[in-house]
Amino acid sequence: MSIQGPKTAELFDRALAALVKGVSSGWRYWGDDDTIVLTGGKGAYVYDADGKRYIDYHLGFGPVILGHGDEHVTEAVSRAVANGTTFAFTQEQEVLAAEVIKQAVPWVERLRFTNTGTEATMHATRLARGFTGRDIIVKFEGTYHGAHDYVMFSTPGDAAEALGSPFSPVPVVMSSGMPRPIGGLVRTLPFNDLGAVERLFARDGANIAALFVEPMLGNSMAIEPEPGFLEGLRDLCTAHGAVLVFDEVKTGFRIAVGGAAEAYDVTPDLATFAKAMGNGLPVAAIAGWGPVLTGWDRGGIVQAGTYSGNAVSTAAARATIERLLTGEPMAQLDRVGNALMEGTAKILAAKGVESAVLGRPAMFSFYLGDEQPIDYRGATSHNEELYENLVMGMIERGVMPSPDALEPWFLSAAHSDEDVATTLQVFEEALTEALG
Repeated sequence: MSIQGPKTAELFDRALAALVKGVSSGWRYWGDDDTIVLTGGKGAYVYDADGKRYIDYHLGFGPVILGHGDEHVTEAVSRAVANGTTFAFTQEQEVLAAEVIKQAVPWVERLRFTNTGTEATMHATRLARGFTGRDIIVKFEGTYHGAHDYVMFSTPGDAAEALGSPFSPVPVVMSSGMPRPIGGLVRTLPFNDLGAVERLFARDGANIAALFVEPMLGNSMAIEPEPGFLEGLRDLCTAHGAVLVFDEVKTGFRIAVGGAAEAYDVTPDLATFAKAMGNGLPVAAIAGWGPVLTGWDRGGIVQAGTYSGNAVSTAAARATIERLLTGEPMAQLDRVGNALMEGTAKILAAKGVESAVLGRPAMFSFYLGDEQPIDYRGATSHNEELYENLVMGMIERGVMPSPDALEPWFLSAAHSDEDVATTLQVFEEALTEALG
């Protein structure tokens, strides 16, 4: 049965005639009968062309942290648009946004804006290589650092058996069109395996430019670092002169206002931010402290972009982070997120489903299986069929997480107690149906 109503189906037919497969990103295509086509959103809700309302836990894969159409952000963006948008010069909104980011993330000394998470990690890669004079990049299995070639290895969706032995992992290419020689410059490792990182640095530490890590796995069930793991990465990078990069495209301004450094008390050399920092507007940043920033100070390492630091996006970033700094949005996220995590865990237990709820209140996931995973390989053993049937049943009933079990549920400060109650009722109904 299609989840598209007649008007939504008609609009998607038009999309198929104008867009390749009817979408502008491959992950948005769920099939001809089930691809969602939306006409708008407000607060915690989105609406399709038939006027059906969904409680939104997808939230654009995480950017919308205050709620769709937040008035504070909308007003700031409207003022900025009326005053000009793109100048390709430093402009006032850019400076104000950078200052409020430094207030929210105190370890940051300076930063540069760009437009997307992909651009941010791409520029961070080049900066680390240019600063260290080294070529090798290290990343962890099941992490997604954007859609540029140097990081598209061993990403979510790869079969565990394709990754090779955890003692000698095989970097798995994500896409056709990636030059084969690039694979020789990337090393992949299991998350939470500090011993594997130590062995790699012992062998090849003098050639490692940067180690990229999502402090919480944003595309692998929101798996968190075990105690000592991030601290160990920090120590190894310091000892070997490599740049430690926290990819906070998903966690930044979401799991805490100050991001992972606040949540886990570990400070990287560089961090990449995007998504929640603009409440849905396209804005990103590469932030850092200490000597690595001299790579840009002294010139010769290219970072550029016509739209980087534009007035509209930076006005949105400033307005979003100002709201987060009041403490009210985070308090609401903690309250409703904890209620959902606890409520769904009780329902799963009552139904006899072996499971674990992973992550933090603003960003969490469900592992349906009998052994809680600590890395991507463990996450791949989840009950994919049960989860997809559960979520598709929820979507039919007007509650919309991503049907991909690896993708976390995202919450906004606009979600209410009533939304939680409705979601738990729908969760139980859909789970009962999925279990047969």
